[in-house]
Amino acid sequence: GDQDGPGKSLIPAPSGTLSKPGMGGYTLKSALGWEDKKYKLVQNALHEIAKGILDMSLPMHKQTSAAVSSFYRKAAEQFPFLHEYENYWPARDFATMYLKNRPKKGAC
Repeated sequence: GDQDGPGKSLIPAPSGTLSKPGMGGYTLKSALGWEDKKYKLVQNALHEIAKGILDMSLPMHKQTSAAVSSFYRKAAEQFPFLHEYENYWPARDFATMYLKNRPKKGAC
């Protein structure tokens, strides 16, 4: 059946470190295996959501848990398939990369 019970297995996050494929890590794009169009669509949408909810001056691991759950909730509302991933890791990884790649305040 289609029940969301504990019997439903979620897609686990890849092992290793994000964006460090040469060092035993993985790239989000290859881990997800989505087509380009879907990847870019989700990426852009999650960046917009992140801008509205997360503190752009902090890395993902420094965000408040309230902000992070709010971000995941919004992301999964827009892309219900994120519920199939353990702890919404694709959303987490998109946000992690986005926050890491932003110019730091006062760096210009």
